[in-house]
Amino acid sequence: MFSNRERKRTRGFILIYVTFIVTLCIFIALNCFKLEVLKRENNLNMEKGVLKAECTQKVKEYIFTELDELLYKTVTNLTDDGLKEYLNSLSGPVVTYENSYVKYNKEENCFEVVYYVNSRFCREELYEYKVKNNSIFYNCIDCIFEEGGK
Repeated sequence: MFSNRERKRTRGFILIYVTFIVTLCIFIALNCFKLEVLKRENNLNMEKGVLKAECTQKVKEYIFTELDELLYKTVTNLTDDGLKEYLNSLSGPVVTYENSYVKYNKEENCFEVVYYVNSRFCREELYEYKVKNNSIFYNCIDCIFEEGGK
């Protein structure tokens, strides 16, 4: 049935198989390395996205902190009507920080917050306010961006 006769093999034939297998192993290893590099880049991009602060965030925090301090100190009757009466008596910006400011809009009974970043107009927001249990709550109702802004 089976014969044990030796087959005639040419020299270098096994070298072709070895070269092919080694090339395949290197190709697989490089693809695994490439996938790890892509994972790392994705993680770094996600970290940058999470840690990125909005350009107006610092200004917003300072402005609303100063606005709260001003309103809680000066308004004796902290209700919607008492607050509205006090704000109607003011003229011009209520609070300023760097070039940004908050002013009261009497017609719409809301605050207009205008943000300037690096001396350039960045954004304008409208905030309504409500007083509950001697606490003031603000709610953004409209946001206007600069042309070409975010």
